[in-house]
Amino acid sequence: MKYLLTAFCAFVLFSCSDDDHSGDNPESDIASRTVIIYISGENSLSSFAPGDLSEMAEASTAIGGNNHLVVFFDNASSTQMPYIAELKNGEVVKDKQYEEDFLASDPDRMREVLTYIMQRWPAKSYGIDLWGHASGWLITGDTIATTQAATRAYGIDNGMNTTSDRGKWINMTMMARVFEQLPGKFLFVVGDCCFFQCVESAYELKDCADYIFGCPSEVPGYGGAYQTIIPLFFNQSATFYNDIIDTCRDMIGDESFGVPMSVIRTSALDRFAAATAKIMPELLKYDNFSGKRLVYYGVFVDDKGKKAKGYYDPLNLVLEYAADSPYRQEWENALNDLIPNRIWCRKWSANHVQYGLDFSSFDVSEQTCSGMCMFVPQPMYESLSPNPNESIKQMKWAKAVGLD
Repeated sequence: MKYLLTAFCAFVLFSCSDDDHSGDNPESDIASRTVIIYISGENSLSSFAPGDLSEMAEASTAIGGNNHLVVFFDNASSTQMPYIAELKNGEVVKDKQYEEDFLASDPDRMREVLTYIMQRWPAKSYGIDLWGHASGWLITGDTIATTQAATRAYGIDNGMNTTSDRGKWINMTMMARVFEQLPGKFLFVVGDCCFFQCVESAYELKDCADYIFGCPSEVPGYGGAYQTIIPLFFNQSATFYNDIIDTCRDMIGDESFGVPMSVIRTSALDRFAAATAKIMPELLKYDNFSGKRLVYYGVFVDDKGKKAKGYYDPLNLVLEYAADSPYRQEWENALNDLIPNRIWCRKWSANHVQYGLDFSSFDVSEQTCSGMCMFVPQPMYESLSPNPNESIKQMKWAKAVGLD
């Protein structure tokens, strides 16, 4: 249960107290990078948001003068409406205060917010960090749907300024459409939330960002070490992603206990999809993966609370079901190109106890854990509502690997 932050959008005027400053920046003042933190905190994560915001503000003292760190903040408060602020010199400098509450998960409002930020703080490159709840690629038939907490895609907003997790969220497919309509493309998207690092989600976002960071598992609600990580978002090195992953690994200390994490290079997604299409028939054994000690990062939960194992590690699946495939080496080469750096752990630091899942039961290793998850249709999913075997067909990934 974690958060994500991100934001850019096509410009539509809201009712708000501050004037529009989108034209204040002459070309000569364009920053090297603007990083957006999109905090969707009108849910059970609300209590974490103020402390994380303070840590982010503290981190702003180390980002350099030719960069911008901007936050969209929406919390479970009946007195504080959503706002946009620049985090600068350790301070939260409000720029746009909205006069009424709205759903942070609404695609039109997300587009408005993100577009405003990109126009207000133009830059040569952009990054976004999505703070909130998430459930990877899982979708329902409606983009904004009231549902149970466990079947969210991203950013539950209950619309009542409470800490309830029964609210509205945005599908990954719709988020991709929002990002595609923004004034600029993201250098990177960070999913500071649960189950963000699904190959299906990454493939949906591949035209919107060059790199995607996230965890394939549940992640702790208290968040990341923002003082340390946020300055790395502004690293101008061509391999900045290694600094981020390596720093997170150093903070863990060893592989015995932590959170799996990886970076995906989106330019390699088509090659990986082509290799996966060749090896997918070997994975479609339709035995519900029974009799195998497989690495999976979580469980799918439908709208009525029914559960089934999910979020399987694709490297582990190939080793178990397609070890003798003539396409195995081609597939592994494509995987290594796709994921230039990752963190694996023998025990996860977050346990979804309410679903009876003990992550510490897995004996994973660098050879079996890719730091990413992938869906393969199975009979056990037919009883879930919505049925993942059907809803996966709405993802671009399904067509690319022959699941449509």
